[in-house]
Amino acid sequence: MSSAPGPSVEEKNKQMGKLFVFVIVAMFLFGFVSIPLYRIICDAIDPGGSAYSNGSVDAYEGVKTDTSRTITVSMATNVNRQLNWDFNPPAEHRMEVHPGERKHVVFKAKNNDLGSMRGKAVYDIVPPEAGAYFKKIECFCFQEQELAAGESADMPLIFWFDPSMPPEIKNITIAYTFFNMDSSLTRSIKKRTQAKP
Repeated sequence: MSSAPGPSVEEKNKQMGKLFVFVIVAMFLFGFVSIPLYRIICDAIDPGGSAYSNGSVDAYEGVKTDTSRTITVSMATNVNRQLNWDFNPPAEHRMEVHPGERKHVVFKAKNNDLGSMRGKAVYDIVPPEAGAYFKKIECFCFQEQELAAGESADMPLIFWFDPSMPPEIKNITIAYTFFNMDSSLTRSIKKRTQAKP
């Protein structure tokens, strides 16, 4: 008694080809909608550890440095693929900081495109609980940044961590990501967030 023949090698190759095309299309679509999804989620559930609005200027007055504690802070950078920029962390991308200590670092950005481009940086902070204690005196993330073709720029960040931060938080990673503000998806999300009461 012979069993029914299975699919031929050619049929298997066709099935694999279809699966491969489906995976590529799904990955492309996910990348395409990642900007609006990121901002919608951050806007809805932001615990302070991830911010599209990036907060506001915090006054550095009467802050006492807690020299009895040290936090290891690491800086990382990313650029969304729709923005043709280089974006590099400060030379001192890993540092020891006392709670309450004022720290000044400079990120570097360069537009590799043939035309002017506008970008906006948002940050993620790990652990997210540290977000509520991350205070910014000055940050390139507060405004959109525009770079002409081939232009480079320093992107300053002056920050401190509130000394009331829980003592179990000893290691913090701050990652800034630049997004293209000239993309149609970004413009539509911007309009939606600005329309909120």
